[in-house]
Amino acid sequence: MRWATAILLGLAPLCHAAAKWQVPDIRLARGQKHPVIACTFDELARLKAAWQGEGQAHDVIARMVADAGRAAEQPIVFPPRGGQHNQWYQCDKCQLPLETLDPAHHQCSRCKKVYSGEPYDDVIFAHTHNRNLSNARATAWAYAITGQQQFARYTANVLLGYAERYRKYPYHANTRTDLVWKRISGGYLFEQTLNEASVLSQYIAPAYDLVHGMLSDTDRTKIRDGLIRPILKNIDKYKAGKNNWQTWHNAGMLAGGAVLGDVAWVRKAITQNRCGFVDQMNVSVSADGMWYENSWGYHFYTLQAMILIAEYARRLDIDLWSHPSLQKMFPLAVHYTMADGSLPRFGDDVQSWARSVAPYVEFAYAAAKDPTLVALLSGRVSWDSILLGRDVGQVQEVPPLTSRVFRSAGHAILRTRGQAGLTAAFTFGPYGGYHGHLDKLSFVFFGHKQELGVDPGRAASQAYRLPIHKRWYKPTLSHNAVLVDRVMQQPAQGTLELFAANARYAAVAARCDAAYPGVKHLRLLVLTPTYLLVLDQLDADKQRRFDWVYHNRGTAAQCEVSKSPGKAPLRYVGMEYVQNIRTGTTDGPVRVQFLDKTVIASLAMAAAPKTDVLTGDGVGASVLDRVPMVVVTRHGRKVDFASVLEAVAANGKSLVNDMVFERNNEGVSVTIRHDNATDIITLTTGGTLVVTRAGKTVLEGQSGSDHN
Repeated sequence: MRWATAILLGLAPLCHAAAKWQVPDIRLARGQKHPVIACTFDELARLKAAWQGEGQAHDVIARMVADAGRAAEQPIVFPPRGGQHNQWYQCDKCQLPLETLDPAHHQCSRCKKVYSGEPYDDVIFAHTHNRNLSNARATAWAYAITGQQQFARYTANVLLGYAERYRKYPYHANTRTDLVWKRISGGYLFEQTLNEASVLSQYIAPAYDLVHGMLSDTDRTKIRDGLIRPILKNIDKYKAGKNNWQTWHNAGMLAGGAVLGDVAWVRKAITQNRCGFVDQMNVSVSADGMWYENSWGYHFYTLQAMILIAEYARRLDIDLWSHPSLQKMFPLAVHYTMADGSLPRFGDDVQSWARSVAPYVEFAYAAAKDPTLVALLSGRVSWDSILLGRDVGQVQEVPPLTSRVFRSAGHAILRTRGQAGLTAAFTFGPYGGYHGHLDKLSFVFFGHKQELGVDPGRAASQAYRLPIHKRWYKPTLSHNAVLVDRVMQQPAQGTLELFAANARYAAVAARCDAAYPGVKHLRLLVLTPTYLLVLDQLDADKQRRFDWVYHNRGTAAQCEVSKSPGKAPLRYVGMEYVQNIRTGTTDGPVRVQFLDKTVIASLAMAAAPKTDVLTGDGVGASVLDRVPMVVVTRHGRKVDFASVLEAVAANGKSLVNDMVFERNNEGVSVTIRHDNATDIITLTTGGTLVVTRAGKTVLEGQSGSDHN
């Protein structure tokens, strides 16, 4: 536990520094020369030098210029109206993404139904709008680097085209029924203030900034008054507050205000009460550096906007990079890296990877020169490394990862050294809001460099509006958690009870008494070099039904108990998505194998009277992605589940031969017998954890001591 205390002391100065951080002076230089946000003159000089030089840097710039040249040769197609959210591009019946036959016909891959018209065509319009504006930025950069006028003309034609059309496009939103939401959140070019802020900050403002010098006064006025100012006014009508939308609003306001030379928008982006950058840092980023929605997809999505805000501000001589909360958002991902290089798919995330942090770290390292970030940088020459002037030869190896707990984010990462390379991630922290899931005390499990225990995240097709999101991805049944009385959890936050770790063993325990009123739930995870112990203690105010749920990658869940074909139990939210159901009942231990070609995960659960077992397969990235699962059901006021998960190569065998669980007034004890020795894990009512192997203590922990 001394190791954990040291980490806590290491974080304290950062927390103190965040509280003392002062808002910098916000002003714009008189007679500012463009570009003002896209790059500094020194940065532009580096890009030009790379273009005129040789080697890898030249090749990077040459590819960009060639891509811009191909874009400039294509006719500009302006859709007849604004774009629509991707959540509409799905078959309502099959809940699968549509395939584009042509811009006006969209087909379901399963039922073959063809959709046409609004809103399906409008999703394709959104892609066209994004492509047009992305091309405008690319050609603007090509003009700035090469000085070739055809690039600037293309950029100007795109911006002028949208300036002419923006207010003529019908106002619309991502909803058909919620008139209040439509009024505050919609737009003209896109269906959300979020998207309009995004394209203003990423494409429109920097493109205008880079070609400003070749535009006539008349064209500048058209773009400023017909496009940039109207978008600013539109996004400003929605005060989103603690929300990733507001971060993009701030990026749009800062970028748009800067290229207009209007400092009021810049100040609003940074200091607006409840909404500006400063308040975003204070209320939306945990002390560990995790974005409050507790989803890596949205952490990175928000970080893109934060980088634009901080970089554009830096080029205006406004220092936002020094904010400690912003700095902590960058290195965090590496500590969450799973055995296959991915990040835990908690909340509304499809699949994020630790390596995806590299382009974000590029900017943070350039601004802060924090040596701890060097190991996260890419070793390849890139546009950003050229722009920022970094020598890619500085890259170092990432140091070995260790078990860690992130108390404010509410996650624990367990790692042990063994042939299987086992890793587990546990979530117990704050509810993530709209993009959070009802999954308190759930976990994921990895071994042999691949995902085993699955959290489904969200549908790859963003099925937010469809029943499958509300009845499968978000509810508890789709997670490795415990359901009570067949209903999903209430939004809740757990409490960390203990954390202990060394090189070969790691343990975490957390409690949640708010997910189900009247039910107290303590879950303990103990990771050894060969298995993961999952121990659940549930104490209820009355007789309750408890369903222990686990999902694991593979081709099927095979169990001797659940042999009889069954039907989906009634009153389960989400059970309608479970297929190939088999059921059975036992008074003995439960053993399940999750079959696979390369790695077989084995589950062994200690015996208890009248245990019902259901096996089947649920949903992964879509209804076509099937993930084997097991539901173990017990009834009572005091119910326990003691389970061991192993990851064994397909040609190997399970090491666990037997396990015995005991619960008495002094606490609980699990005895695990395997080929090499006997392990005993005890957790007392006072919160003392002791793990022994062959009579020797290998890990100790105590509830209430310093956790991180």
